[in-house]
Amino acid sequence: MKKYTSILIAFMIIFGLNACDERFEEINTNPNGISDVDPAHLFATAARNQFRSGVAGFDYKIASQMAHFYVGVFVERFIDQYQQDLSGESYEDLYNTVYLNLIKYYNEIMTLTGPGMEKEHPMQYAVADVMAVLSYAKLTDAFGDIPYFNGGLGNVGELSPEYDSQRDIYFDMIDRLAADIETLKQADGTVGLIGQDPIYGDDPDLWIRFANSLRFRLAMRIRHVEPGLAAETITECLSEPLLTSNAHNAVQLGIDGDNAQLFSPWYGPYSYYNFRISDKVVTQLSSTNDPRLSIYASQMSNGTYKGFVNGLVEEAFGDSINLEHSYPGEYLVGRGANTYLMTAAEIAFLQAECALYGLGGSDENSHFRNGIELTLRRVGVSEEDITTFMATETATLSGTQDEQFEQICTQMWLAFAPNVSEAYSMMRRTGYPTIPIRDGIVLDPGDTEGELPSRLVYPLSEKLRNGENVQQAIDNLDGGDELKSRVWWDVRR
Repeated sequence: MKKYTSILIAFMIIFGLNACDERFEEINTNPNGISDVDPAHLFATAARNQFRSGVAGFDYKIASQMAHFYVGVFVERFIDQYQQDLSGESYEDLYNTVYLNLIKYYNEIMTLTGPGMEKEHPMQYAVADVMAVLSYAKLTDAFGDIPYFNGGLGNVGELSPEYDSQRDIYFDMIDRLAADIETLKQADGTVGLIGQDPIYGDDPDLWIRFANSLRFRLAMRIRHVEPGLAAETITECLSEPLLTSNAHNAVQLGIDGDNAQLFSPWYGPYSYYNFRISDKVVTQLSSTNDPRLSIYASQMSNGTYKGFVNGLVEEAFGDSINLEHSYPGEYLVGRGANTYLMTAAEIAFLQAECALYGLGGSDENSHFRNGIELTLRRVGVSEEDITTFMATETATLSGTQDEQFEQICTQMWLAFAPNVSEAYSMMRRTGYPTIPIRDGIVLDPGDTEGELPSRLVYPLSEKLRNGENVQQAIDNLDGGDELKSRVWWDVRR
């Protein structure tokens, strides 16, 4: 009997060990990780997220008010008043969604398709890398120093990554894009880049144009703080294809139909927050008889337009709130509104800036006028109205170099809509269009002494989970973790 009992026990032990081996793999597999999946599916998800992630929490709620496009009248007024959110909750959305909904996916794609991997695919790797750079750029431009070289690696155990300097991040992003462009030049159109590309439909030429235009944008952003690298990069970018037509725009079309999943990502936040169009926009457009006025803003009951003034103190706000004002137009916030990552108009204005300051190219006025025309056509202005507006003084550069620069920046600001986060970055880089220091009498100076905020404050959740590294980043800021502490490239006058 003992013999049979021993055999039975031995059998159970062996069986148990085998079961443990099988269970071991299951237990030690990260349930949040992405394993055997088609990188094309990952890219399609991440690319669609790119147009949506951060829209409600950053673009609409924060950047739109900082860029003086919208004004919060019932909620989020503290943002418009330059007041810091002491809870830190307002800054969570951009930070978390960029890492979790974008960079996490792009990193996974690059892990799957990198050199020597089972699913090695240089083109998928390159396109994912371009989009990762776009994501990191938005994040570092908002906060300053961020986890970059070890950022977005929580799925492999990097839960407390170090923060990297914005300068180092920009240098590396510019290098990465150069390598991606060279890889994309080898693309075979019959093979396809991704297979599920909701942005450019697997067109390698368009991806090269986009990557090079993004590199151009980054170079222009740092031209005041790193003139050597900027000049070298600008020269390289101007020798490669750029976005030059509205057919090249990186766009997601909003569809005004029965499926709410296809609505513009701007529609939901607008329906909830119900912001007003800024007086800054209405005044600029109406003062120059710009045909975009009826597109960017809604008419009031008397057929005219009136924007809401940004940053009013409570008493002045109380006097204005019950008066009728214009709302953002359907082009900006309607269910069928389009969302843009980059347009040819932006690149035309950057080329005008380059030519104006002798950084490359020539005939700044031609680029300037081209940027205006591209914008007018993109937003749906009639050909007759385009011809009329292009004959006005507003559509031709004049005056001193600085006056011409202001004209370029003002038109670029208008052209960014609805991409308000890039408009906000451009305003911080250039100082145009001018946002006067708030006086504390009619306009609330907030926590920045009346100056347009330069950055967002690090989220409270990040301070709690990665405190030591966050503190090091804060120590590197001139002025600490404040709205008025300027990011590295912000040297506006």
